[in-house]
Amino acid sequence: MARYGQLVQVDSALGAVRLTAVDRFPDPVPQTVPGSLLAPMPGTVVRLAAAPGDRVTAGQPLLWLEAMKMQHRIDAPADGVLSELLVDVGRQVDAGAVLGVVRTDPDS
Repeated sequence: MARYGQLVQVDSALGAVRLTAVDRFPDPVPQTVPGSLLAPMPGTVVRLAAAPGDRVTAGQPLLWLEAMKMQHRIDAPADGVLSELLVDVGRQVDAGAVLGVVRTDPDS
């Protein structure tokens, strides 16, 4: 066996095999659009404080997740408009799930 970065070459009596190692838990941030609200951990949405189309300011609470018997507030990352809200109250989400998207306001 020989490893070259993410490439693994395995030789055996049955022949050679080339494999590419992948991350077990890839970072979801590069796969999302800017302004995405990501769930920090698995949990249940217990409260919404904004709706799609609402103007929001940086740090404004948008929704709350309940996880591990605690409520975790999800805030707007920047001034803008909540263009998408992909969850409802009672919905269970996985860690890294996109909850919504705040589009930045070009006038701010």
